[in-house]
Amino acid sequence: MMNEGSTKERSSGVQAAIAVGVSIVVLGLLALTLYFVDRFDNTLGHGPLPSGLSATWAYLGTLLTGGLALLSAAVTLIGVRQAKYVTREYAWLVYVIVGLPLAVLLFIPLQRYGSEAFLGLPDVLVGVPARVMAGATLGALFLGGVDVRKMFSRRSQAAAAEEAPTGRGRFTPLAWTVLNSMQEQAKRFDHSFYGTEHLLLAMSTEHRSLAVRAMLGMGVNLESLRTQVEGLIGRRGALYTGASGMTRRAQRVVEQASEKARAEGVRIGTGHLLQAISEAREDVSGQLVRQMGVTPERLAGELHRLGPEEQV
Repeated sequence: MMNEGSTKERSSGVQAAIAVGVSIVVLGLLALTLYFVDRFDNTLGHGPLPSGLSATWAYLGTLLTGGLALLSAAVTLIGVRQAKYVTREYAWLVYVIVGLPLAVLLFIPLQRYGSEAFLGLPDVLVGVPARVMAGATLGALFLGGVDVRKMFSRRSQAAAAEEAPTGRGRFTPLAWTVLNSMQEQAKRFDHSFYGTEHLLLAMSTEHRSLAVRAMLGMGVNLESLRTQVEGLIGRRGALYTGASGMTRRAQRVVEQASEKARAEGVRIGTGHLLQAISEAREDVSGQLVRQMGVTPERLAGELHRLGPEEQV
């Protein structure tokens, strides 16, 4: 792709020529498709007389019609993309040169059987096939540049902002550090997903956190914990390939930690995250910490003894 700098370096004449050239290619292919569709439609026959085409040739024409229609829409979409390679000062030419004639065509009355065509226009422009092609091309032209994913992403972000307007402020500084660190831990293992194993590993390396102090208070060997977690991550690596993001189990842990913090009237801390992990009986991270003696009951008592993480 060409960068913004190379776009700006082009002369006005070159940019205008690109926009016009793209428009001509789009309209040319559309005209070819319309011509073929109209001729093929007439060849198929209308009225009481049977078609003169054999079944084989009719099917070949069917495939060619579909292929040309697909190619026409594809070239339109490519044309919209190419229009982005020129500045906004000239990109609009593609939309006007291609879109305006097609928009006008949509409002021209269709020809009724046995009647004269509107203003004596060619039959190809006043038939149903042309109208369908024009509408499809217009849709590709004006909707081809719309990024639906960004639209929904913005809505999701806005909804998340409404539900959690404070964002980072919902967590203690150390809990926020751990959440960021879990992503770094995932990158260490070339994982695009980050789950409770990465969260537990990140938590165990933050020695100032309430979670680490609680585990040390219960006699947990942090080095052994990290070794076992890394072994789990290495064996379960295939589960973390694909699109990036937090696993469902990790999301549930954060949600449960949030509920615990809300009940206490404090921000979400590493202690709440560790509590949620220890209570996740179906999760391997929860099973691991319980095997090391971090049961929900013992952990609750230790966290109560240590006090809140709010000022850490």
